[in-house]
Amino acid sequence: MVLEKPVVRDNGQVLVGAGTELTESLLERLERMEVEWVTVQGNPVNMEGLGTSSYQDRIRALDRIFRQHEQDPWMMKMKKFLRGYFKRKAAQQTSQGPAKDTETEQN
Repeated sequence: MVLEKPVVRDNGQVLVGAGTELTESLLERLERMEVEWVTVQGNPVNMEGLGTSSYQDRIRALDRIFRQHEQDPWMMKMKKFLRGYFKRKAAQQTSQGPAKDTETEQN
């Protein structure tokens, strides 16, 4: 997979430039840096309404969404990345109580 857009910190610092090939080690490094999303070249993945569900629902849906890509190591890496992200967000949401999903509010 190749980045469509650069990976940028909140302060504007570019971590990885657009056009960079995503390797396993780079994805692991971005995960350790708690990068929450990347934009890659190609067709968008249909998230089948995940924007309106809880993070626990999103975690449960990952197997179904990625079922056609089980033999693709890069897609499985993205699935793992998303699972970790959703788990962190679910834990954050749980620690904040029944508060609203601020990401959904911003959209």
